[in-house]
Amino acid sequence: MLNIPPQLRDREEPIDVGVIGSGLFGTKLVDQIERVTGMRTAAIADIDLDKAAQAYAESGVSTDGVVETTDLGELNAAIADGQHAVIADGPTLARSDVEVVVEATGIPEVGARHAYTAIMEETHVVMVNVEADTVVGPTLADLADKAGVTYSMAYGDQPSLLAELYDWAQTVGLDVVAAGKGNPFIEEYRYGTPDDVFDRWGFDEEFVEEHGLNPWMYNSFLDGTKVAVEMCAVANATGLTPDVQGMHLPDASIEEIPQKLRPKEDGGVLNEAGVVDTVSSLRPDGTEIDDNISFGVFIVTTTPNERVQEYLEQSSGSGMYVANDGKYQVFHRPYHLPGTETSVSVANAAIRNEPTGVPRERVAEVVGGAKRTLEPGEELDGGGGYTVYGLLEEAETAEEQNHVPFELLDGAEVVSEIAQDEIVTYDDVELDEDSFIYRLRRLQDAA
Repeated sequence: MLNIPPQLRDREEPIDVGVIGSGLFGTKLVDQIERVTGMRTAAIADIDLDKAAQAYAESGVSTDGVVETTDLGELNAAIADGQHAVIADGPTLARSDVEVVVEATGIPEVGARHAYTAIMEETHVVMVNVEADTVVGPTLADLADKAGVTYSMAYGDQPSLLAELYDWAQTVGLDVVAAGKGNPFIEEYRYGTPDDVFDRWGFDEEFVEEHGLNPWMYNSFLDGTKVAVEMCAVANATGLTPDVQGMHLPDASIEEIPQKLRPKEDGGVLNEAGVVDTVSSLRPDGTEIDDNISFGVFIVTTTPNERVQEYLEQSSGSGMYVANDGKYQVFHRPYHLPGTETSVSVANAAIRNEPTGVPRERVAEVVGGAKRTLEPGEELDGGGGYTVYGLLEEAETAEEQNHVPFELLDGAEVVSEIAQDEIVTYDDVELDEDSFIYRLRRLQDAA
């Protein structure tokens, strides 16, 4: 991030950014891009063109001059003229002359296609779509390397912030014991459905309607699926592994994190060091923990140097904490701002051809556990729904046990009974083998 503003100011032309998806993340990104010297939102793609135009309006761009088109040639002409444009078709934007594509749809199938298309056009990709990244991220990163462009996690989202913390710890000479985030979780939430999700969040009906909240998305935050997805991305970017299937997910305040996420021989829950995990901001009875890290990220570190241990212990309680034996520390960032901070990724890609986090290898996998007994003929409905929840496990285990990557399960037909909490295998379901992300994943598996 250092020294980016002067490099942006020195550019003869601003970075032309194309944003696919004008939901909360995309609109917050557009808001900030339009305030940064040296970059602009050249085009927005959304199947709802009114939403795309509204994203411009809310960022201060006059919609009178926004070009609405369905044609690639017209889109490129608008970009070349320095105009703003909206288009319904994401793949067309991905083929256009923008310098960086930000994929923010949140839909794995279309996200994978958009990213692949942009990379084939030798365009940088900032991948907000972590769901797609968990399935085919390593392949997309490899293709980007071969094309001479960047495939990057989105800065401001938790996986990228954790990759940054991990790199920081390595650079200053600390050993990473665990990396993770906070999340409100108790075990019974795994079986929750969209029907009562807002009651569990404590949102009233008026608030839900005013903000247009998606019950499936908010349920995925509580049933463990989103946690698994984000920590899978971190594992694949850092090489840190899940310690156990589903992670430990202990309840902890920030100060308690290094007490709990340390090896068992030192009084913690971990079988080994060098893992990804998550802490719950709720006690097992559902009460909220004071000084929790529900919206932040953290790393637990250690060092064999006793002088460094002593020095760090002297600073404990002033923003970072040390476990009671002085051996383990927790460093944290108490917030993340999805979309608002992602222009950092855009700038790094365009100026330095560097990612703000990237999946280099397949270390972990998100797989699906049954929320209830599933019968032949039923159709699975994916993250935050009624049928399956996401669990994190080692990629090697998933391969050995024939587990299906979670994001391939949406729309799959059950062909043999699956008991509650049983992990879905390729033998249990019939997948859409014509889907783009499925075919790209099979190529990744073959490679």
